[in-house]
Amino acid sequence: MLKSALTIRQRLPLFISISALLILLLEGYFIYIYSVRFCEQEFRERIQERLAAADSAISVDPTHPFAAIQALPPAGLPDEQIVYVTGHDINLLPGNMDTSQLDRCTYCFAQVGLRDYGVLHDSITHHTLMVSAVDRYGMSKIRNLRSGIMAGILLGVLLLTIVSWFWVKKMLQPIADKIKKARSIGARSLNLRLNVKNNYDELGQLALTFNEMLDRIEGGFRTQQQFIRNASHEMLTPLTAITAEADLALQQSRSKENYQHALENIRQRAQNLNELVAQLLLMAKVDSGGNHMDRPCAADEILLQVLKNLQNKYPEAGHMLQLQIEAMEAAEFVVMCDPAILQAAYHNLLDNALKYGNEKPVSVRLFLENKSVGIEVKDQGDGIAAEDMEHLFKPFYRSKKQQQTPGVGIGLSLVKSIAEKYKGNISIHSEPGQGVTARFLLPVSES
Repeated sequence: MLKSALTIRQRLPLFISISALLILLLEGYFIYIYSVRFCEQEFRERIQERLAAADSAISVDPTHPFAAIQALPPAGLPDEQIVYVTGHDINLLPGNMDTSQLDRCTYCFAQVGLRDYGVLHDSITHHTLMVSAVDRYGMSKIRNLRSGIMAGILLGVLLLTIVSWFWVKKMLQPIADKIKKARSIGARSLNLRLNVKNNYDELGQLALTFNEMLDRIEGGFRTQQQFIRNASHEMLTPLTAITAEADLALQQSRSKENYQHALENIRQRAQNLNELVAQLLLMAKVDSGGNHMDRPCAADEILLQVLKNLQNKYPEAGHMLQLQIEAMEAAEFVVMCDPAILQAAYHNLLDNALKYGNEKPVSVRLFLENKSVGIEVKDQGDGIAAEDMEHLFKPFYRSKKQQQTPGVGIGLSLVKSIAEKYKGNISIHSEPGQGVTARFLLPVSES
């Protein structure tokens, strides 16, 4: 709950402070342990020096060891006590000292409470010399060090939190500005873009990526608006003609032939409108990206069905279409797609060739090329002007020569959308007066 409730501006200083606290605690712990051990070692060295001095004084006058010990000059050890034991009486030794170690070490050390003990034992004479003291100065230094470490850690973490809060706020301010600017961008202000101060840092890359996305959105939005306007216009034209024809027929009584002629005109306009709506629905289906209807399709069978449909639409198509299938087996022409969509692509290519081919033969070739099933449609019409080539795949685009020819102007744009949907390819080659050659390829189904 805490993580979701905090913003990045709040979380970053918190994480930095916690990380710094853990690092400083670990570092302070090692400094403290090292200092404690150093003080213990240094104090034991002083006790060892005192033991050596006492042992030297006793060796000078072994008959009066206690007098020799008392004659030693002060060594500056707090609460110093020197004990000299003769024989096997070791009751005066500290209780936690392992007496079995006395014969194996020259100087033995132990600590009982606050007092440190140093023992020098002679394994031959069984004499034992012991010096003990309390390291008050060392303990005072350790206490001060511990307090200093804790205060330093707390102060350092506090300062780091304040500084990190300031710098994180400063570093994230450009993001806040970009969020504010992004929220102001709507459908009526798609021309706005985020400011980019540095193209190489992460914020600059983020702003550039967002601007590129806005470019795509604006382009798609404009295209959609243009598409809606064109579709509305194309749908309004036959509807207006149908209404006008019906109003004209109803103005006064007419002969049977006149009514039949009016109904034929209305039927033709309605058919054009129906074709436009069907094309629009199919384009929406293609652009939706759904693949639930895709399955292995025999391209040759679909092509034959398209040829049959075109013969019903164009009675003369039977002797105009010249079909050539280049394959050893029909199973080689299997592609993965929606059969209705592939049929629409083939239909649009052949329909264009028949409409604009000047009623001359149209060659249709179904072939295999680089693991793709291709169809090549070639007519002998007037061709396409150079200035129209770049607009061929735009929805509702029609050249000036085609304005009087029935059609809706989205056939090739639909074919291109189908090619892109199934990772295929569509290409148009034309020269004025030499007809048009269209090639449409889809990958062979791997299954």
